[in-house]
Amino acid sequence: MKRRRGRPKELLYPSRSRHSLRQDDLRKTSTSALNSKEGYKTADLKWRRMYNKFPDHEASKAHKACYLKWKNLKYSLIEAKGIDSSLQKQIQMEVEKNKAILEKILDVTLFLASRNLPFRGTTDNLGDVRNGNFLGTLELLAHYDPLLSDHLQKVSEKTGARMTHYLSPESQNEFIELCGKKVLEEILKEREKTIYYSVICDATPDISHMEQNVILLRYVANKEDDQWEIIERFLQFKAFNGKTGREISEMILKTLEEHSIDISDCRGQGFDNGANMSGKVKGVQAEIKKINPLATYSPCASHSLNLVGVQAAESCPDVSTFFGCLNRLYNLFSASPERWAILKSQTGCSLQCLSETRWSARIAAVKPVANHLPSIIEALDTILAKCSLTNEARSEASGLKQYFMSFKAIVLLTVWKKILQSIEDRNLILQSGKISIEVEIDNIRALKEEMEVLRNSWDNLFAEASLIAEAMDVPKGFPVSHKRKRKRFADESQSSEDVFFVALDNIISALDIRFQTTAKIYEEFFAILKLKDLKEDQIHPACHSLVSKYTQDLTTGFENEVRHLKSVYKATFADCQSPLDLLNSIYRMQLQSIFGEVCVAVRIFCTLPVSVSGAERAFSKLKLVKNYLRSTQTQERFNSLARLSVESQLSRQLDFKDLISDFANKKVRQWDFGSS
Repeated sequence: MKRRRGRPKELLYPSRSRHSLRQDDLRKTSTSALNSKEGYKTADLKWRRMYNKFPDHEASKAHKACYLKWKNLKYSLIEAKGIDSSLQKQIQMEVEKNKAILEKILDVTLFLASRNLPFRGTTDNLGDVRNGNFLGTLELLAHYDPLLSDHLQKVSEKTGARMTHYLSPESQNEFIELCGKKVLEEILKEREKTIYYSVICDATPDISHMEQNVILLRYVANKEDDQWEIIERFLQFKAFNGKTGREISEMILKTLEEHSIDISDCRGQGFDNGANMSGKVKGVQAEIKKINPLATYSPCASHSLNLVGVQAAESCPDVSTFFGCLNRLYNLFSASPERWAILKSQTGCSLQCLSETRWSARIAAVKPVANHLPSIIEALDTILAKCSLTNEARSEASGLKQYFMSFKAIVLLTVWKKILQSIEDRNLILQSGKISIEVEIDNIRALKEEMEVLRNSWDNLFAEASLIAEAMDVPKGFPVSHKRKRKRFADESQSSEDVFFVALDNIISALDIRFQTTAKIYEEFFAILKLKDLKEDQIHPACHSLVSKYTQDLTTGFENEVRHLKSVYKATFADCQSPLDLLNSIYRMQLQSIFGEVCVAVRIFCTLPVSVSGAERAFSKLKLVKNYLRSTQTQERFNSLARLSVESQLSRQLDFKDLISDFANKKVRQWDFGSS
């Protein structure tokens, strides 16, 4: 049929016109979201026909009948009428019962994980003493909890039947993983709020000979009481065998990406002084700086201080011999329980071995020998007289007695006890994860001053050693050396300060060299660290230097804020002893809107790591979580347990009710609890 000019379309197609009008009317009265263009759009050809059918369906008797039944059922459940409501109540009661049981399982899981205890035993049978710590602890709690006792009783009676009881190894793994993820989510959420962070990385082999790389995040977090705090959080262990700077940096970047941590927010890196980590060309810190130049590398202060001591110990053959004899003395006594018992009875203390990587072990080895030298000599005499020794052991004991009865050994014990004690006192401070770089600089400066004072106190040290020698009937004086002639003093057979001065000069010079990088970082933030001491002509260069580096975080307005802060510092912030104190004072007085960029600079500075001691503490947990009895556990379970152990304080503060509710609703199958 040809369409005539001027006639309306609905007159040519009357049936289609009435259908279209009817569809429009039905759509206007329809309340279904699926019938709207936001539900199923007509432009989508896949759903076009369904879109057109919905109005007819909603107007049908079948739809109206089903809709009425649904509303009646919903009303009966709300008003607690009918058998459906009764069944729903029973299901809800079982869910609540599941939650109560899961709360106890959660408490046991957190208890065992925080104390690095194994979960499983050699059997999964309830009532067996070999069923492990997890089931054993639940059995103990069941004596005082009727609900848990009833649950364990049901599990015991239904042995061999299918039952969801949450006690199987699979349920343990799932629950441990969920708890570990909960802690991880909290760490990532806390880090995201702070924006700026530093990454800390170190590596060590585990019991299964896999290289475990630990990754930590350091940031300055604002707590609920509006107090800023330096926090170092454990992220994860990464099994990775790469050793080059590029391989390790790629591993770190990939790990950060997996957790959606933006590398552009990284402001610091903390590694040890190994060439593959600290190298300026191919090291990890150089590779990360290629991606983010603002990620400032801060070498580990504790490791640097250890290297200072190692270098000083190797600076002179006499010092190397001294530490070698200390280690041989420990080996002689520890080789036999009989000799160790003689040592304990004569001295009342124990000896310690030396460690190349843990320099604090040096003071633990020197102090008992220096404090109980006469008693140790008596113990050596007793061993030579009463013990049955091999020719090698007898020669070793005689040689050690002869060495420690010499005046040189007494002088070295006196000197190195004081040197090592000063180093150890500083080392303990630097190992804290709550300090910032200005504390490191102050302690290194104080240690250097102590070494200089000690260097000028040779006469006092020599007199102290002479008194000890007289009490032990040891003749004063050093053996004559034919290699080098020096002018002798009247009261000694040879110039004895050679060894003393060589060691101390090495320590003083090494402190300057090994902490140059840290000193440069300190100078960069001079505008906020020495604010009250800044002169007017020093403010602009100090602020300009910092702004030119952190162009993404600071603007030219930073200098105006520093000048304003300096003008009110004495009257308002005179009690602030550290940058973190200044930050907290600004927020406590609600002045962050005035000194916003100063706060940003302080947060960046406090974010920079001081040491990798946090990684070393994580390694201590590694040795406990993954020991020779648990060497085959998966990396996922190991990471979850390590996270619950390292961050045990955080896990205690978290609320796991949502986790328990989700787990209970997920596991319930029927209202009859546990059946499947």
